[in-house]
Amino acid sequence: MFNLFKKLLIFIFCINCLILPLLSKEIVKVGITSLPTSRGNPFKTTTGLPSLYTHAAMFEGLTRVSQKAMPIPLLAESWEYENELSWLFSLRKNVTFSNGEPFNSDSVVFSFNLLQSDEGRSWNVTAELEGISSIEAIDTHTVRIKTSTPDILLPHKIASLKIVPPHYWKEVGEEGFAESPIGTGPYMVSSWGVSRVMLKRFEEAWRESNVENIELVTAPDAVSRIQGFLSGRFHIAVQLGPDEVYMIEDSGHVVSRGFDPSMQVLAFITEKESPLKDIRVRRALNYAINREVIVSKLLSNKVQMATQTSPSFAFGWDPTITVWPYDIDKAKELLAAAGYADGFSFTAEILLSAASYSSQVYQQVASDLSRIGVNLSITRIPASQYARGVYQGKWKGEAIGIDYGVNPTLDSLTPLVRHSCFWSKPWFCEPSVIPLIEKAQSAFNLEERKKLTQAVMKYQLELAPAILLYETSRFDAVNKDLLGYYIEVGHIDYDKLYFRK
Repeated sequence: MFNLFKKLLIFIFCINCLILPLLSKEIVKVGITSLPTSRGNPFKTTTGLPSLYTHAAMFEGLTRVSQKAMPIPLLAESWEYENELSWLFSLRKNVTFSNGEPFNSDSVVFSFNLLQSDEGRSWNVTAELEGISSIEAIDTHTVRIKTSTPDILLPHKIASLKIVPPHYWKEVGEEGFAESPIGTGPYMVSSWGVSRVMLKRFEEAWRESNVENIELVTAPDAVSRIQGFLSGRFHIAVQLGPDEVYMIEDSGHVVSRGFDPSMQVLAFITEKESPLKDIRVRRALNYAINREVIVSKLLSNKVQMATQTSPSFAFGWDPTITVWPYDIDKAKELLAAAGYADGFSFTAEILLSAASYSSQVYQQVASDLSRIGVNLSITRIPASQYARGVYQGKWKGEAIGIDYGVNPTLDSLTPLVRHSCFWSKPWFCEPSVIPLIEKAQSAFNLEERKKLTQAVMKYQLELAPAILLYETSRFDAVNKDLLGYYIEVGHIDYDKLYFRK
């Protein structure tokens, strides 16, 4: 069946090569899964999907984090700590926003203070910056950042704060800014529609870009993205499945593989009454999953099996933790001990626009669970409904197809802000892990911080907050004539894109 589908898509590709005009080299067209529900407000969304493909072109933070878990200068040129609770950041000079406003210390202070307002405290990025107590201007291009507790990874954490122009924000307000966002990045918005965003080059950007325009077009399902790519409508098609890599490469194009800083899981909602509140049940479901089959058969051995709630290249990942063993007998034993010898039923909600192979993975999970008498129903929901679940707690099921993302800090503790009692609308809340997280976060020595973080990883695993699945990778199709495309820890250097001459 797959081979037939593959041949059909390649046939469509070949036919369209004959009838469609060549893609313009003045514009890069990208087929993406969805646009951020918060549109152009960089504070009301997280730093992962879907804002990754949009906000990276127009917004910048003081730093970003490399694949080696090291902070890299962006709008800040350098930094140093004064003491365990105070840091100085020296800002890049001669930088302007795309509306002409100067970037300086006041814009950094303003951006942070927005999150301290009554409205700003409810925005999602605020939680990612928990522990930063204040930012003050020392001079026009130096800021002092104070923390409530020691944080040796502050240069990683501050990457979540995108900087906006104060005067423009005050003039148009939050809603106006979301409609027509302004940043210091290499591109600026020329139009933002329901399913399409057009970006144009910001000529005065400090990071000079090569391509005149970028067009981001939503294509929620993978088939439409692949067809759009093979037919010549897109230069880039994002979030392909591992089994689709060969199809793209056979057509003469390139697949860009990015190591996505996250672990894919089926997270349990324990804040509502269900058998999943019982830790024995949660552990039983993990024993019932044959992860080796999922990775080898469904994911073509192009990803790693999850061992903990953090990817293997994140700070604090524990190499001594092994894959949760596949043990049907142990699973049945634990279910019986919890009073569910005959099994039970529950529903999981997964994102409609998720990677094409996600449905197959979750169906395999359901198949594995059926062997111990547990019936898992899977419901696919649109991004808007999914966002209501994440940010408002409006889940209809008892589990979620979600990731433990370490964007943008590459700190293994980062996803525990969302997947714990720290979150404003938590789905999993176990108070006993909170002191361990806080102790690790406050260690002001890198080795001690790593050791304590690894202890959290072990403890978190014992709680079985989710069915651990696999370490995610990102597979994006890229036209053979487009060069410079790469994703590193949730960051895309759009300014480095250029066409082959």
